[in-house]
Amino acid sequence: MTLAEKQRLLCIVYEPGNFQVWMKLARHGHESGEFDVILWSPYSLPESARYQAEAIAAGTVYVEETTSTGGLADIFTRLSGWLSAKPVRLPNDLESKLSGTATPFVESATVLQAESLFSALPQADRYTVLCAVDRVRRRINVCEDWLVRLGIDAVVLAEDNVERDSYGWIAGAKRRGIKTVVSSYGAISDQEAINAYRGSASHAVSATQATLIRQHFPQWLAEGDGFAITRLPFTEAIARELTHTAPFNPWLVNTGHADVIAVESVAMEQAYLKFGFQDAKLKPIGHPLQDTLAVVARERQERRAALFAQYNLSANRPLAVVAMPPDQLTSRSGVYRQYADVISAFARLPGELAAVNVVVSPHPNISAEGHALIRATGAVLVETTVADLLPLADLYISSVSSTIKWALGCGIPVIDFDCYGYGYADYLALPQVMSASDEMAFRSALLRFGNHEERAQLSALAKCGAEHWGAFDGMAIDRLVELLLEAGTNAT
Repeated sequence: MTLAEKQRLLCIVYEPGNFQVWMKLARHGHESGEFDVILWSPYSLPESARYQAEAIAAGTVYVEETTSTGGLADIFTRLSGWLSAKPVRLPNDLESKLSGTATPFVESATVLQAESLFSALPQADRYTVLCAVDRVRRRINVCEDWLVRLGIDAVVLAEDNVERDSYGWIAGAKRRGIKTVVSSYGAISDQEAINAYRGSASHAVSATQATLIRQHFPQWLAEGDGFAITRLPFTEAIARELTHTAPFNPWLVNTGHADVIAVESVAMEQAYLKFGFQDAKLKPIGHPLQDTLAVVARERQERRAALFAQYNLSANRPLAVVAMPPDQLTSRSGVYRQYADVISAFARLPGELAAVNVVVSPHPNISAEGHALIRATGAVLVETTVADLLPLADLYISSVSSTIKWALGCGIPVIDFDCYGYGYADYLALPQVMSASDEMAFRSALLRFGNHEERAQLSALAKCGAEHWGAFDGMAIDRLVELLLEAGTNAT
């Protein structure tokens, strides 16, 4: 396959976890010779030097727009060898003029509504809104320019979050007829952002602002006991409406503007449909991270035996894998006042009440002091990803984690201990998930699993519903590649 025939994918990296996933895609393309991948982050991430070296080793390139000190990075030098000689994709409006199918521009009702709201604002707020509109437009132009310079055939993102710059890549891609795909592995909730920003001064709105936004764009407003906030700061929200970059529901993790949303499972597809996403955009093809779980699951017997031998675990006890949550007590009240008590509950109580071996996978944000507290409980601390441990478990214990979906896909019963009081109802109706909102309920769930008959029943229930939560066949990345290459071909 010649260079001109190879498709080129742009993978947007917002977090360290995104980089690891997109590197799987890059290695796949490099080894198969079917496509090239460019990894792009609008931020400076902590291990950028390592990321750049890994990318080069995989025959790709990783760039960051900013430096660790906040300056502009020299992306031009890094990308000079990746500039494309492909024929330029004309913007859709110019392409339509070329073909004689151009239609007159029609102002949308949404923008007219936004202009009505804009006219009701005080002068100072209007200026702030216009500055935000200018930033949005300039960002779209930057993204579109690089898509053309690099000869991109398809853009893939881990999320299309209203807080990110994904609007720029998606809007720029749409103008050039380039397909965009979100490969999603997070949970979907309209309460998560409300919980995160209910106390944020920058998201709070005055009574007058709340009245205006309620009249014109109520979907941006969340109100509750002692708070009224918009999903983005008030003037930013109006700017998004004025620029056609607003989501239909700003409180969800994906806006719905991407051409395709690749979800992990039928269960997640159904969850997206309940929130109003278009059926035609959803593709339940799995996620590359599930391929890691599939490998571990295939080697379960050998890996489990090695784990038991390495840490001298009791062969007569089931294995509980605990995803230790990070310390969130600085921003939330919960069941416990001290983080040490959170650690004690998750790491100590399972062994005492359920008679299980306890292996803890710590959240990346837990400090060295937190690691020491975990070890002090007598639990085994294994500093690896949850994906490397979860398929080995008989029981999975976590706190409102998106990884609960993985346990369900692996056919493993779950205890979901909501120790920080989020109150999400995602899994309350599932018989294989024991939900607990206080320590008494947590203890009860552990005792239930400790009962041999109850444990057998929970395990059977978990296995019965596993396929609904994902096909862990190790082929998710192949399905994603097929979808991306098809998107690029169709765009061409």
